[in-house]
Amino acid sequence: MTANRVERGEKKKRRVPLAVLIIPIVLILIGVVMLLTLRGGAVPILGGGDEEAPPFDFTVRSAKAVATSTDANDDALNASAQQLTQDVTPTIDDLYTFAFLDPSNWQDGEYDEAFEAFADGAQQTAQGSADVLTLGADAGDVYKSVDPRKSTIAYQVLFDRNGKPDTVVATVVFRALGERKDGTYTAILSEGTLFLRELDGWKVTAFDVTRGDTETEPPSPSPSTSPSA
Repeated sequence: MTANRVERGEKKKRRVPLAVLIIPIVLILIGVVMLLTLRGGAVPILGGGDEEAPPFDFTVRSAKAVATSTDANDDALNASAQQLTQDVTPTIDDLYTFAFLDPSNWQDGEYDEAFEAFADGAQQTAQGSADVLTLGADAGDVYKSVDPRKSTIAYQVLFDRNGKPDTVVATVVFRALGERKDGTYTAILSEGTLFLRELDGWKVTAFDVTRGDTETEPPSPSPSTSPSA
């Protein structure tokens, strides 16, 4: 089963201690309440929380086994490859959620959570390619909102001579729609290949990814139901 939005949210790390955020807010709230009370004004009710990322999961198109032994059981390996995608896909779901869809990341242009999907030896390279692998350092100045569109993965799983999975090659097509602050829209497209290995969890060890963002038309409004006479 792929990770859902609640599970991903539980893995997010706080950037600052909670007390550091709460104490100033409480002090400000007390001051506002006292000021409005003295002036006879209404006391506002604070509510809500951090803006959350929209729900997102890739659609897995296919999974094919690649054997390195001539006497391998292809049917058994293909079944193993299909099963393996359930373990690998959440890593890629998280990568693109944190890199493109999570407002707490792109509004600040900080994508540390996305780079956690990369193995230690690949993180520095990934960080150096942030303009391709993420929405960008200035995304918070450009975009008002970003919503996912249908995105797909096709897998090839390379098995060793003992029938154990060695490397997963994921061909990824990620699409999203960005509403810009100037009122225009961008069709966000990231496509390429990710290479993953099991390193205390599935991690991206190498990648070949390109971007093909284009300006696009606003989405069609949802049809409304006219009230009956």
